[in-house]
Amino acid sequence: MTKQSESASEDRSANRETSIPRTTSPLGTQATKSGKVELQRSAVIAQLEPLRSESTAGLIAGQIRDALMAGTLGPGSQLAEAELAEQLKVSRGPIREALQRLVQQGVLVEVRNRGVFVPKFDACDVADIYLSRQAIELAAVTTLIENEETNTQTLSRVLRRMNAAAKGTRWSTVAALDAEFHQELVRATGSRRLIRMLDTLLLESRICMIALEDVYRGSADLVTEHSNIFAAIQARDEALAIQLVTDHMKDAAQRLGVLLAQEQRTTGK
Repeated sequence: MTKQSESASEDRSANRETSIPRTTSPLGTQATKSGKVELQRSAVIAQLEPLRSESTAGLIAGQIRDALMAGTLGPGSQLAEAELAEQLKVSRGPIREALQRLVQQGVLVEVRNRGVFVPKFDACDVADIYLSRQAIELAAVTTLIENEETNTQTLSRVLRRMNAAAKGTRWSTVAALDAEFHQELVRATGSRRLIRMLDTLLLESRICMIALEDVYRGSADLVTEHSNIFAAIQARDEALAIQLVTDHMKDAAQRLGVLLAQEQRTTGK
């Protein structure tokens, strides 16, 4: 090998030797950082408590809500843990958790040393329920009108079903579709919090109506009122939609309040 070749070979060796630290050092640092991140992630995961199965308690709470909406659990009904556990073939633990969830949501009430009950509402409760619904639904209407991409097809379908039910004088179905219309109105906003709040208020409205099912049969104008609200939203007439929703809530609260007060005077409860 010539001196020139030897010199070139040495230069290449030197370059490889000097290049190794420049290549491996960043990789080594990255590996170290990655290892630390993995250790931190493992430490965080290790601190998490094992999840309890919420599905059972959630399903039970859902069944109770459905029973309330269907009217099978009327105002003043007691929900006994032992009885529910026997009926649903589960332990009392998830029953207790489901009942407490509904108590916290305001759907049920807990009476000390007595148990958990479906609440009884008076005229003042009715006024408060509909005042709260009015605030939520006015916010929903404003949001829908301001949003140019609002999809109101579901509301349109509910109205068609309501109209068909009203023609057949199936007022129990009309009442259910009334609640569904308002539910879909708020769901169309996509706001989880508005939806969650309205769900509880609709259930409270239903409990009020159950107490009056012998005298409250709805109104022939119910379909028209909902149709007008829908038309105002479609036309993006915010002022009209707000007025219609406000009138609708106030009228419902007044009628229910009067009927409830009369019923309580009659029964003495």
